[in-house]
Amino acid sequence: MTPEFRFPGSTHLPANAPVQRPLRLIHFVADDSQAIQPAVLKLVRSTENVPELKTMLVLDKAFNNGKPRGIKDTSFKQMESWSTIGRTYEFYRFCRHYQPDAVFIHSEQNTAWCRYASLQAGTARVIHINEQLRQQIPYSIDLSHFNKADEVPLSLRIPGIIMPSGFNDQFHLQLIRALACLREKRLSPRVFLTGPGTRKAQEAAHQLGYALGLDKQLRIASHCGNLPFLLMHHQLSVIGNPDKNPMLVAQSMAAGCATLGITPANTPSLIQHGNDGILFASDSPELLAEKLEDLLQNSSYAQQLARQARLRAQENFSLPHMHKAYTDMYLAVTGT
Repeated sequence: MTPEFRFPGSTHLPANAPVQRPLRLIHFVADDSQAIQPAVLKLVRSTENVPELKTMLVLDKAFNNGKPRGIKDTSFKQMESWSTIGRTYEFYRFCRHYQPDAVFIHSEQNTAWCRYASLQAGTARVIHINEQLRQQIPYSIDLSHFNKADEVPLSLRIPGIIMPSGFNDQFHLQLIRALACLREKRLSPRVFLTGPGTRKAQEAAHQLGYALGLDKQLRIASHCGNLPFLLMHHQLSVIGNPDKNPMLVAQSMAAGCATLGITPANTPSLIQHGNDGILFASDSPELLAEKLEDLLQNSSYAQQLARQARLRAQENFSLPHMHKAYTDMYLAVTGT
């Protein structure tokens, strides 16, 4: 909802105003998108030695972790306000002072207040990096962390499942119930659950696993400091809400996992169903168990998906690829 107050007078620039100075850009990372901060930080750093570009990273209040390492003071701002009205006016002041030619909003939600503040300050372009746009310009990952993925083919990996998408939704509980269905088929894969979530949600996972007699198959951890290593040593990666977790999808693919995303129907995802992974749109544990059985029992099919996923990651999820895609977008801002 648009804040009910008026800004001081501002001058709006025409859409394709010629830029006689370095192109000024702001990348704003909202508090609901902390997982993609490292990728946006790399993007900002990659432009620091480009004389034609001047880029600033703005982090939302909820980050509360100070200036990231390796970034200049002049290229970073931390929001201080909590309220929508306060954040709106604060972001407006950033834009009035910095005079960006474009603001890129990295957020899962519709941050109307940020768009409103940017436009009121006279910003010519405000671009929300939403789910659709992320299919065209995926966030990059550090592919060097996955250099050894080809040394560990699926046949030599733990015949189990890793789910790194956390405990904030109910997908981890659906997976646990699917394990009970797999047990009836005489399949008992080991499962590692990790990622963000409340202590209560983690406890619910423990209790469900114990109640279903699956506690010996399950390992549950809120924090994982060696995710690339674990991904490269598991056959399957299951990701809840892959559209909300693009970095995890990219990491799973780079690790050469057979990747399955549990997603609402008709939701965009980096996963290309049937080519480099599987998209599963159902809340049925029984049907999920069938999909997992196909991957666990059909090693050639799982290997094919994993191979295609790794190739896709190497081609599309690198920093040079992301940098080029955003450079093309930057040029479009000036109409060149």
